[in-house]
Amino acid sequence: MSDSDEFEYESDDDPYGGAEEEDGDEEAIQIENTFYEADDNKQNFPEQALEQFQRVVTLEATRGSEVVWRFKALQNIVILCARIGRFDEMATRYRELLSYMDQVTRNDASEAINTVLDSVSSASDLAKLETIYELTLDALKATANQRLWFSTSVKLAKLHLEMGDVQKLQRLVKALHRTCQKADGTDDVSKGSHLLEVYALEIQMCTLTKNSIRMKEIYPKTINLTSAIADPRNIAVIRESGGKMFMSEKKWEAAYNEFFEAFKNYQETGNASRAKIMLKYVVLANMLALSSINPFDSREAKVYQDDPEISAMASLRSAYEQNDIGTIDQLLTNPSYRILSDAFIRTYLQDLLRNIRLQVLQNLIKPYRCVSLDFLAKEINVTSEEVVSLLVQLILDEKIAARIDGIEGFLQVSSGGGEKAKQFAGLQKWVDSFERIHNGLHGKLNQMQHG
Repeated sequence: MSDSDEFEYESDDDPYGGAEEEDGDEEAIQIENTFYEADDNKQNFPEQALEQFQRVVTLEATRGSEVVWRFKALQNIVILCARIGRFDEMATRYRELLSYMDQVTRNDASEAINTVLDSVSSASDLAKLETIYELTLDALKATANQRLWFSTSVKLAKLHLEMGDVQKLQRLVKALHRTCQKADGTDDVSKGSHLLEVYALEIQMCTLTKNSIRMKEIYPKTINLTSAIADPRNIAVIRESGGKMFMSEKKWEAAYNEFFEAFKNYQETGNASRAKIMLKYVVLANMLALSSINPFDSREAKVYQDDPEISAMASLRSAYEQNDIGTIDQLLTNPSYRILSDAFIRTYLQDLLRNIRLQVLQNLIKPYRCVSLDFLAKEINVTSEEVVSLLVQLILDEKIAARIDGIEGFLQVSSGGGEKAKQFAGLQKWVDSFERIHNGLHGKLNQMQHG
């Protein structure tokens, strides 16, 4: 090749349109550069990043049907709109994103939808968040992506639960359950993990609607799904609900076991705030069950022992063991410990206080054979009527052997209590029987002597 030929090849007079191709490449490079600039800015300068992502959408739209950068940019626009509170724009842009689903691969579409849904799930506008989920489900009707439909439906069901919309929740739970059933309507245990998700939702719905009958039907089914590769998040919810069910039935020991399982599963998922709440419920149920087991001896619970609220619960249990009712009152009424800020704990406060007072009262009367009812009421800070109610329970539970003299206002205590009282009563019956036999024989001997 001559120098002149080489010169012609490198000259601007390209007969094959190289200049136009180069211009086109520059445009593509500009789109790509703008996208990455926006990606760099989205963390610290969201408004600026939003404008840059929009520029990507506009620039690529002028190039025709290509949606490579446009799809990614719209995904980021939706997430940024949710983050800065532009919820109307978020919904509009999400519709636009979904319209391109059939122009990208199934994996890209699924990844984009999951990323958006995970990112916007904390949005404060629940109505707009509901719109996002419903738009997704509408877009998925035309696809065969059952897994994505199920996961999105579960997210929407949880939102209905949070909003307290029982009718929508019921409809969606039924639809979800149908996907986990065989043709004959029975549960398909091969879909155990999905079934657990559905039952976890339904159990929470039962808690919301106070449907204890349905709860009792569902709960054993969840425990029997042992073959499922269970998500600890669902197990935690189910166990927590089971604990609350048993608490409502005053089955304290069963509630304690359920709450402890919920606590461990919440801890496993890294949900420290929920795990801490469960640990409070563990202590509550433990005290109501009058259990000698200290939950704070467990390795899992020791992780939280320095937390002020958990430390207060530990002190409460310690005071309960020592029958220190004064300290118990102080711990419950101190707002900094936030023990009574939990509505669930408040529900069982009277049961807890009654149990504690029963323990204190039982120990209080031990040294006495006769003690004033007014004195007992003053010592445990209750009315005379309430102290009588507590004493009646102790007598019926055979914790003490005593008789209440309501007229004179005294409690007459028999020697010994509980098991000793039973032994004494049995021995007394034996002595009485022996005396009757002895007296009968003595009478017959006298008759024979005088006959």
